[in-house]
Amino acid sequence: MICEKCHRHYPLDEGKSSFNYEKCECGGKLRYSSSLEENPNIKPVNTSNKIKFTGVIIGFIFLFISLTLSVIALFGTNIHINTLNISSRILYIFTISTVILTVTSGSLSSYISGSGRYRDGAINGGLVGVILGLILGIIGGVIVLLSGILVFGFLSMLGGLISSFLRK
Repeated sequence: MICEKCHRHYPLDEGKSSFNYEKCECGGKLRYSSSLEENPNIKPVNTSNKIKFTGVIIGFIFLFISLTLSVIALFGTNIHINTLNISSRILYIFTISTVILTVTSGSLSSYISGSGRYRDGAINGGLVGVILGLILGIIGGVIVLLSGILVFGFLSMLGGLISSFLRK
């Protein structure tokens, strides 16, 4: 299968048919070709998972810095250790901003990684939240580790899927 737009090719395994590929990563239409010699501009495509650590690191740095700045903006230097001393309005705002920032960081990671496939977007985006969950778990213990990985991993994976969807 050769993309009419970017000229990448997707090799067909023995016994596989052309409908296994809907369209190219670039969004171009795929057409069947019996030979690669028909077009000298073809580029092979690696169809394995593409984890791009540059995108994951940039997404994590964005998440870490933006969460730190949101804590400073909401609490200033008067950070309460006991949540009972924090107003419910501030906790609500912090929760909403954390969800938005986590989804955005996963989307950013997926976008920078060039994830056109949903699985790649989910992996690249999800790794951002998993890393944050690991760091929080080291500080807060096993329960924080597990819940952090699940919550932040899911939210950043959602962002990666959104980015992949928009790319397609």
